[in-house]
Amino acid sequence: MTGGLSRYGLLGDPVAHSLSPSMYRAAFVQLGINASYEAVRVPGGDLDRLVREMRDLAASGGGNVTVPHKEDAARIVDVVRPYAKRTGACNCFWLDDSGRLVGDNTDVGGFLHATRDLNGLDLDGAKVLLLGAGGAARAVAVACELAGVRRLDIHNRTAERAERLIEELGLEKIARTVAAPPGSATTYDCDLVVNSTSLGLEPFDLLPLSFGDVRVRFAFDLVYGRGGTEWTRAAEFAGVPARDGLSMLVRQAVLSLERWFGVESIQEGTTDTMWAAARDGLNLGSAG
Repeated sequence: MTGGLSRYGLLGDPVAHSLSPSMYRAAFVQLGINASYEAVRVPGGDLDRLVREMRDLAASGGGNVTVPHKEDAARIVDVVRPYAKRTGACNCFWLDDSGRLVGDNTDVGGFLHATRDLNGLDLDGAKVLLLGAGGAARAVAVACELAGVRRLDIHNRTAERAERLIEELGLEKIARTVAAPPGSATTYDCDLVVNSTSLGLEPFDLLPLSFGDVRVRFAFDLVYGRGGTEWTRAAEFAGVPARDGLSMLVRQAVLSLERWFGVESIQEGTTDTMWAAARDGLNLGSAG
């Protein structure tokens, strides 16, 4: 390994069971980078500490931001990269050569890369149903726009929040809100349904959508778990190819590495290394 020890970390709440430390540490070893990565709990609303932790980590290396701080982080950084500006959320930060704190959003690219794992799915011209209108949904919505989806239907418990997301992101040309249930198999169909809600994090959560309600070609769950989620298993039982959020977690993490060290520094096999570390973490009981 080369150079002095650099510090990286994840800021959020909760972070105690995050898979990020094991993923990044495994990548650092493979890439020969002398760096550490820690999960740091920063309670929601503690902006002073968020600013302090972001600048401390950036001075040594860089870091990531997770719930509930992504939108605050986008306002804290000195330089807002296009995806962070477009979504209003920052999940990756570092210092540039001028010492300015830079923020980006790798969730957008992470989602696009992850959906490519669904063989046969082409988002260009597709019809997508997005469940939820929170911070995670913003990255998915922007990714869908970039990929050229024909129609983006958004369902949220409160339609007002979904309408606000469409307005704030300027998606009126492709997006609309839909009521629940989104329709029957004879009246509603889509190419992809995406769960961006927190349903599925707890063992006895209701499924975010019954596959008897829609005719759908593919399903993607931003929640993840050991062996997938209850919802992705229900999708596959119904004959619908599905992926959980572990693929997006890994893909956005690889993109974060590229922001910190440059694309040319990332080696072939880095993604596989991070996949293996994430799966090991799940098998050992990590959950977030």
